[in-house]
Amino acid sequence: MVPGIPGAKGLVGPPLDHIASRAYVAGTLRNTPDNLRAWVQHPQRIHHPSAMPEMGMSDQDARDVSAYLYTLR
Repeated sequence: MVPGIPGAKGLVGPPLDHIASRAYVAGTLRNTPDNLRAWVQHPQRIHHPSAMPEMGMSDQDARDVSAYLYTLR
């Protein structure tokens, strides 16, 4: 789930509310801006196998997505 995003109610991963306050992403990766960007862009490189698919996200899109996620405190 993503707060404020209609229809973002997935049932595979954890809710994304307060993701910026979490200590880790992907279970073991320290939650830093660079690590979060790497995780959203290439989750299979970080934790394989992962339920999170590779989405073919560009560098700019990964920066934008991770910047947005860092507003969710």
